[in-house]
Amino acid sequence: GEIKVNGAAGIFCATYHSDETEAAVDRAFFVAPRACRVVAVYEVHEVAAGGTSTLQVTKDVSTNAPGTGTDILSSPLDLNGTANTSAAGSLSATVATITLAAGDRLSVDFAHAIQASEGITITVLLNPV
Repeated sequence: GEIKVNGAAGIFCATYHSDETEAAVDRAFFVAPRACRVVAVYEVHEVAAGGTSTLQVTKDVSTNAPGTGTDILSSPLDLNGTANTSAAGSLSATVATITLAAGDRLSVDFAHAIQASEGITITVLLNPV
């Protein structure tokens, strides 16, 4: 059946996952098949960084390199938070920032050395517009 989140139909997910210690290389993990809007971002990691380490989710357009586009989150996600604990990202309040056109991409943007982080999973909920 159709997925509904808070009464909204048509919600779908984009997911990024890395099993081993991440190389902290920014990379695209989703290409929008149609216009859509980010409605939530969640992150969990199996092993905490052990020091300062954050990541951002970006909207990359045209020929932007992965991670060089517009920040989707108002603040980055902390990879040094408690392991195996889901964290919800705070979305940008600017609607244009969280709206993707067909062909726009979502990327993971590592801001620091990855340190000991392992098993990073990011799930982005999107709604067609």
